[in-house]
Amino acid sequence: MKKVQVLMSTYNGEKYVVQQIQSLLDQDHRNLQILIRDDGSRDDTLSILEQFSRKNKNIIFIKGANEGVISSFFELVLNASEDADYYAFCDQDDFWKPSKVSRAVKLLDKEDSDVPLLYLSRLDIVDEQLSFLKHSQIPPQGISLKNAIIQNIATGCTIVFNKAMLTLFKSHIPQVEKVSMHDAWFYLLGTAFGKVIYDEQSHILYRQHSSNTLGMADNKLKSAVVRYKAFKKQGHLKPFTLQTEEFYRLFKPQLNGQQRKLIEDFLNNRNSFFRRLMYAGSTPLYRQNKRDTLIFKLLYSINKY
Repeated sequence: MKKVQVLMSTYNGEKYVVQQIQSLLDQDHRNLQILIRDDGSRDDTLSILEQFSRKNKNIIFIKGANEGVISSFFELVLNASEDADYYAFCDQDDFWKPSKVSRAVKLLDKEDSDVPLLYLSRLDIVDEQLSFLKHSQIPPQGISLKNAIIQNIATGCTIVFNKAMLTLFKSHIPQVEKVSMHDAWFYLLGTAFGKVIYDEQSHILYRQHSSNTLGMADNKLKSAVVRYKAFKKQGHLKPFTLQTEEFYRLFKPQLNGQQRKLIEDFLNNRNSFFRRLMYAGSTPLYRQNKRDTLIFKLLYSINKY
């Protein structure tokens, strides 16, 4: 049975972390190790982790300083076991169905292990009590680098990747402040240099609560407000531009001609309003929602993306 190492980051997670860890221990894939890094919790999370690690030999945890979610997950990847076959990102507040790991392994095992592989899946979105609310959307526009440059659809808690992807990540480690999110970076890597396997089945309960309800709009008006706020934030901070610049800096020699042109056009057509306007009208880049693609084009035209 292939060895899978779960990479879990925690921070003040006392409310839900017990349920989450128990769901990991209840996986039907038995060759499982759990590596947890605590990002400087100030509640009872550390004592909970200590109790679990004492009772379960397959749980290891690291006491870390508060560095933020991206640094925490990157440190987990850098400390990942070299003898594992697959690695799974894990958040502290979700709930994994017993088949989550085995399903990912089943699909990944069908692929060439020498290729960097990235598994991601659909979500069962649930409330704080794990009652079902809705399914996440299947990406309607497809998965490619043209999407990954300006959008991340790889929800971290669904991601499982292989050793070749681990090696790829370690070969060029980005500056954390340039990365939009850890899962967004892996989505870029997968679409550029590997293979992304999207599972239309969900094997995870993705918990919605007060700190992560963005995107849970239940009508068109709320949806429009959510999109506006998200794009306003992205337009101000330009996280995808910074991330793509960092990606290009690190991997330019490995990119093929088509990929290089795709990135260079996105980055370099900013010098004048006319060039931005022309690029926005002809860009092959896309977001999964067509309205979001139009908003991207508008924001790019006025140099806000």
